Amino acid sequence: MRRRHLLLVSCIALPVTIGAYAQAEAERQFDAAVARLRAELGPEGAVEWQRRSIDPVSGTVRIEGLSVRKGTDRLSIAEASLSDLRQDRIGRASFSGLRMEGAPRQGDSHRTTLSAGRITLDALLLPAGRDGAVNWAAAAVEGAVAEGFRAEVENRGEAAIGRFTISGYQPGALREVVMEGFRFADNTDGSTRMQLGRARLAGTVLPRIGQPFDPWGLAADAVLLEGVEISTEKRGATIHLGRVQIDGWGEGRLTTLAAEGLGTTGNAPKTGDFTVELGRLGFSGVAARDIAYAHLHDRNPPLPVPSQDQDGLLEGLSISLGGAPLLRIGAVRGRNSWDPAAPDTQIGTASLEGLALDLPGEYGGAWLDALGFKSILGRMELGTRLIPQDGRMIVDPFTIEATGMGRLGFTMDMRGIEMPPPGQPSMAKDDPFALMARWSVAGLAIRYTDEGLLQAMLVQQATRERVTEQQLQDRYARMMLRAPVSGSARGKEPPAIRQIREALAAFARNLGTIEIAMRPPAPVPLLDLAGLAALPGERTVRELNITVTSTVPGTGSSGEKPPPL
Repeated sequence: MRRRHLLLVSCIALPVTIGAYAQAEAERQFDAAVARLRAELGPEGAVEWQRRSIDPVSGTVRIEGLSVRKGTDRLSIAEASLSDLRQDRIGRASFSGLRMEGAPRQGDSHRTTLSAGRITLDALLLPAGRDGAVNWAAAAVEGAVAEGFRAEVENRGEAAIGRFTISGYQPGALREVVMEGFRFADNTDGSTRMQLGRARLAGTVLPRIGQPFDPWGLAADAVLLEGVEISTEKRGATIHLGRVQIDGWGEGRLTTLAAEGLGTTGNAPKTGDFTVELGRLGFSGVAARDIAYAHLHDRNPPLPVPSQDQDGLLEGLSISLGGAPLLRIGAVRGRNSWDPAAPDTQIGTASLEGLALDLPGEYGGAWLDALGFKSILGRMELGTRLIPQDGRMIVDPFTIEATGMGRLGFTMDMRGIEMPPPGQPSMAKDDPFALMARWSVAGLAIRYTDEGLLQAMLVQQATRERVTEQQLQDRYARMMLRAPVSGSARGKEPPAIRQIREALAAFARNLGTIEIAMRPPAPVPLLDLAGLAALPGERTVRELNITVTSTVPGTGSSGEKPPPL
């Protein structure tokens, strides 16, 4: 029986003993932490509190009315709770009712006040440095949450954050940070305001605390912004952004961007009220960070990665001035891909759909209206083929169409195309024509098909001059047949000049399709073309092998793309 009593007493005494040890250890660690803090604050600092208690079982330290001062700066905390205190670690810390105040700095007469409703820290690591002070460069925290944060600069502005969360911070790396309910106001020069619904940063590489900040050294797996709005009273403008997501930012990484709900409104002195709205914007497979770095440091940008497609998209663009629509674009799409049969060959495509342009009267709108065109409705298509090993680029097709007006098409065969070595100093800054020095033109064709624009201009001119349209067209045809050509006398012109005259005259008499092509026997350096144009016309036509072809409407060939070069 005696042994049973001893066992019962031991069972009761053991938790009491462990609790007493936990309380004593917590007191020792707390006193050591306070001593370290006072040492870092120096002779001008002080750490005080109104009440302190330590749980005898868990060792949790609870403090009320905590005050930390250094000089004229003061941090007050209504309540604080510290658990699992160790020499260089706090298992969990919770602070509520925080407020930091300080006197204005030299040269600044505005007092700054910071406050927060609640801050919670989990697994906070504060290793000591050689001098015993905290080595902030090695600090880490598993989780941190701040709620109801507010910063106010007296008579200037304020900022507030509803909730700020950090997950998994280690020196030089951050697993995730989320900010919600951000608001900012600056009243120094008119009113400037900004609000942000939510921001998220994940998989981030950043400098250690105390190291020099290099923005080009930052990297992130994902960046998200939602509900952004910025307004400025001085400029009378507002910018809003519904959502933007960036994946893969950093040196050597390919970036994907997707943005929705972009827009701006405001008032400009010359144009009055304006509005710009953009439904969607995005791209993928682009080395965005490296391209930006190269551009800002005058370096050649990186080359596309073989077998890696690059895509771009713009949808729902609209611009209005003074309440009237100016420009609308349904969609712009672009892609740079690779030819499976020739892996080093790049294939580029681009298209523009749903274009509507309403020009103001003083900028051509009145002239178009007089011709019977209320708006310009159109589309565009572009196709390229780049063969780096041959230094060749083919543009086919490049077509611009305006509904009811006309269609303009280009094809081009360029040689001597060299891709600048990535990372090397850019020659374009000092010599804009340096990259073009070796370019040459192996072929070029321009084709125009009239679908109403030239016909409307003829009708307008014929009405003004009180002649028939056919009389006016015959006049233009005679001009084509009689216009002097340098280097050749009328009646003694070579067949090539006569062929060009007859084709231009045929187009003037019967508006349809006209094509002007240049297919020289050998590629002509691009920078030499201007000099050739100054030569006698007959020689220019001969050396560049220029031909002109006119197609009468209804023959079945109108609107076809030019033949291959």
